[in-house]
Amino acid sequence: MGSAMLTSRRIVYGLRILCDLATNAEAFQSAHTLAEAYQAPETFLRRLLMDLRRAGFLKAQKGRVGGYTLAKKPEEIKVGAVIRAVEPEALELAYGQLRGRGTRIQPVEKSCPTWPFWDRLERKLLEELENATLADVLALSKRRKK
Repeated sequence: MGSAMLTSRRIVYGLRILCDLATNAEAFQSAHTLAEAYQAPETFLRRLLMDLRRAGFLKAQKGRVGGYTLAKKPEEIKVGAVIRAVEPEALELAYGQLRGRGTRIQPVEKSCPTWPFWDRLERKLLEELENATLADVLALSKRRKK
């Protein structure tokens, strides 16, 4: 049985798009081409691409050879900023929010003996997201392929 990370679809596809555009920097990629490659709904990806463009991570070109490409170097794109652009509430790991299929996250109160552990874990996660860049994501991906 394999393991899987739990995060939102918008975050996964947002980072994946940026990685793919960084590795194919010489050409613009259309929403249609990306949708076919990912087997994902084109309307979903178009909204995501607009959010990434609005945040300054992508530039767009119209026309037959148009599409999207990175507007910044991978080392200038922080993962935390990408997450905030595509799903602003995702970094708010507020306990007790509804997530996914109506699953309720268990609130952890400060009086709980496990609270210091969860608090430290959350701080480390948020710190990593703020410090990591798209270049870091790409480097880890390349190491995994070897």
